[in-house]
Parts: sequence; structure tokens; C-alpha cells
Amino acid sequence: MDAICTYTFDVCPVCSFSYRLWRTKGTQYGDFAIVKCVECGFAFANPRPTSEFLREFYAKFGHGGGARESLDDVLKGEKAHPNSTLDAKRILNTIVRYLNPLPLNSPMRLLDVGCGYGFFSREARAQGFEVYALEPASAERTVAEKIAWVRPVPLSFEDFSDTDGSFVAILMSQILEHALDVNLWISKASRLLIPGGVLAVALPNFGSIFRMIFQEREPYICPPAHLNFFSPKSLALLLAKHGLQVRKVQWVTRLDPSAVFKRVPAIKFLGRCIDVPLRLALSSVDLLHLGMMVNIYAQKGSPEAGVPSNMSVRSNPYSTHQS
Repeated sequence: MDAICTYTFDVCPVCSFSYRLWRTKGTQYGDFAIVKCVECGFAFANPRPTSEFLREFYAKFGHGGGARESLDDVLKGEKAHPNSTLDAKRILNTIVRYLNPLPLNSPMRLLDVGCGYGFFSREARAQGFEVYALEPASAERTVAEKIAWVRPVPLSFEDFSDTDGSFVAILMSQILEHALDVNLWISKASRLLIPGGVLAVALPNFGSIFRMIFQEREPYICPPAHLNFFSPKSLALLLAKHGLQVRKVQWVTRLDPSAVFKRVPAIKFLGRCIDVPLRLALSSVDLLHLGMMVNIYAQKGSPEAGVPSNMSVRSNPYSTHQS
């Protein structure tokens, strides 16, 4: 399956400034040119693969671009390293916080775009949301049905449609980096949200210390699976362009020690002794805003946009859990 790249952006799709070639990444699907905007720093694969190629790619491999895991495999992996469970609780609690207070006539509809194995949809249901999930990968849909008790629709976000103002919240966790047209995705998300609704985006941080060290060899620089490489600055500009104001930014870094041992075999003899120092080091990276992942929460047309994140708000009367 060769990646046929046809469409080329003439300017940065985020801010319309010029760009320069950053790196060329060789893959089994061919070489991908990655360019970087000279103004906002947004980096992206250019030219882009065709939509037909991406549909076939994700239908086969999912958004991880690799293993087709069973329910047992997924649950065992999550038990050993419960990153998805922890991230889901943090992100859903933050969404609930910024939805306070909700209009009494607004149903608690949440759209989980690219729900994967369903850990975020499961937490959203626990928080009292009526969850609608999209997932084009068949293996991930099968697992998500059993984990979250939802039936994901086999659609990409490009093909999804609903009435404007249908959702109080939209979640895009580890998915926007895959989008062929980021403006289409964010403009659609803005239309689908009610006024005051929240869009939560979680994705790899192009401004992370790890990307600075490894450059194009960083694991998340992986076209054609990942086509877009955002920093908080470039993502905030894209959101504002479509009427969404950033309310909060979180940096999150977690590493499996075994993955560190693979990259640095010389320290393997330290075993569990490295666990605590590693966690402290990663926490420091996040405090410096250089973390591996970035989570951004934006609100549509909120009159309170820009209020400091530590400002108290009233509790959400619809939620069964409070943040």
C-alpha cells in the first residue's frame, strides 16, 4: 500500500504564513516531506496523502498504525500501565469543570472522536454524559463496545454530520494529529458545540524536550499515521481561528521504564531503582512546559474565556461525579 501524496498546502493552514522544509522522513510507505511554519511553528506533512489512502490505512491498522489487540491484551496492558484510565479521569473532570453551569435545557451529549479502545467513552458515561463515539478501525470498535458499552460508528470525523449545537463537549484524544484537514475538523467541532461547549484536544507536543532531542526520530514523528505536529501556540491559534478560546493547558509525560531500558541499555542494571528518579524528572519536564503530551481545553464563545484556571466555578448539576 503506497501513500499517494497529491494535495499541497501553499501556506501554513493555521496562520497562512510561509513555511520551510524541516525534515524528510523515510517510511515503508515512501518519503514524507515535513515542513514548519516560520511564524506559528506548526509542522505538517506536505504534500498530503489522499483521503482514500488514509481511510484504508486506518481501517486496517487503527490510529496506532500497528497491532490488532484482543480485549484481554488491551485490559492486561492497561492494568500494567493505566495511562488511558488516568488520562480519561483527568480530562473528563476538566471538561465537567468548564461546563459549569450548564443551561437546563441542554442534554449532556459528548462526542468522542476516534474513541480507540473506549477508555475515555467509559469515563464519560460514568460522568453522566450521553456518549456518541466514532472509530473507523474495526478491531478498536470491537474492544470499545465491551469496555465502554457504546457502539462506535465506523466513520471518520470528515464524514460525520449532526445538527449544529448538538453537543456540550467534544473529545479529540490522540486523533487531531491524524487529520487530513485540521481546519475542517476544528470548524466542524465549533459548529457542533453549544455556546459555552468544550472541546478537549490531547496530542503529542511538538515543543517537547523529547522532540527537541530526537528531532524527526522522535516516535510521534511518524507519517502517514501522524500528519500534524502541534505546539500549544499553534494549536491555540487554530482554535481561536474557529471561535474557540483556550481555557486550560496541561503537559503530561509518562514513560514505561522498560521503554527507557530499550533506548538506553546501559542503565538497565538499575532496575526498579530508576523508577522514582524517572518520575521526578518527568514531573519537572511537565512543570517546564516541555512535556511529551499536551492537553488543551477550549470553549466556544465563552464570555468567561481567559479566566484563570484556578478560578472557582459552580458545580454541574447533571454530573454524577464532581471534579
